[in-house]
Amino acid sequence: MADGDARSQIDKIGTVIARALAFLCLQQSSAKEGTLLDKARFLAGLGLPYADAAGMLGTTKDSLDALARQAKSAKGKKSGKEAKGKAKIKRRKRSR
Repeated sequence: MADGDARSQIDKIGTVIARALAFLCLQQSSAKEGTLLDKARFLAGLGLPYADAAGMLGTTKDSLDALARQAKSAKGKKSGKEAKGKAKIKRRKRSR
């Protein structure tokens, strides 16, 4: 067995161990109660590539990207009576 083959086998084993440990960390943390996006961010924070985290969670990277985009755009939006009332107050202050 060549030294390169042995190194590639060790790298593969290390990858499997790292993924297993990341999954176990997720199961022992409060992030396991969170949304799919929370879980993916937790796993990414442990160093797992986003695509690998998506695979572990049973989804795709594109799906996680769409969830992240929706979460980001939802933060800036405010709707409802309270938000409309605040907007009116701001307009009044600006017009003075």
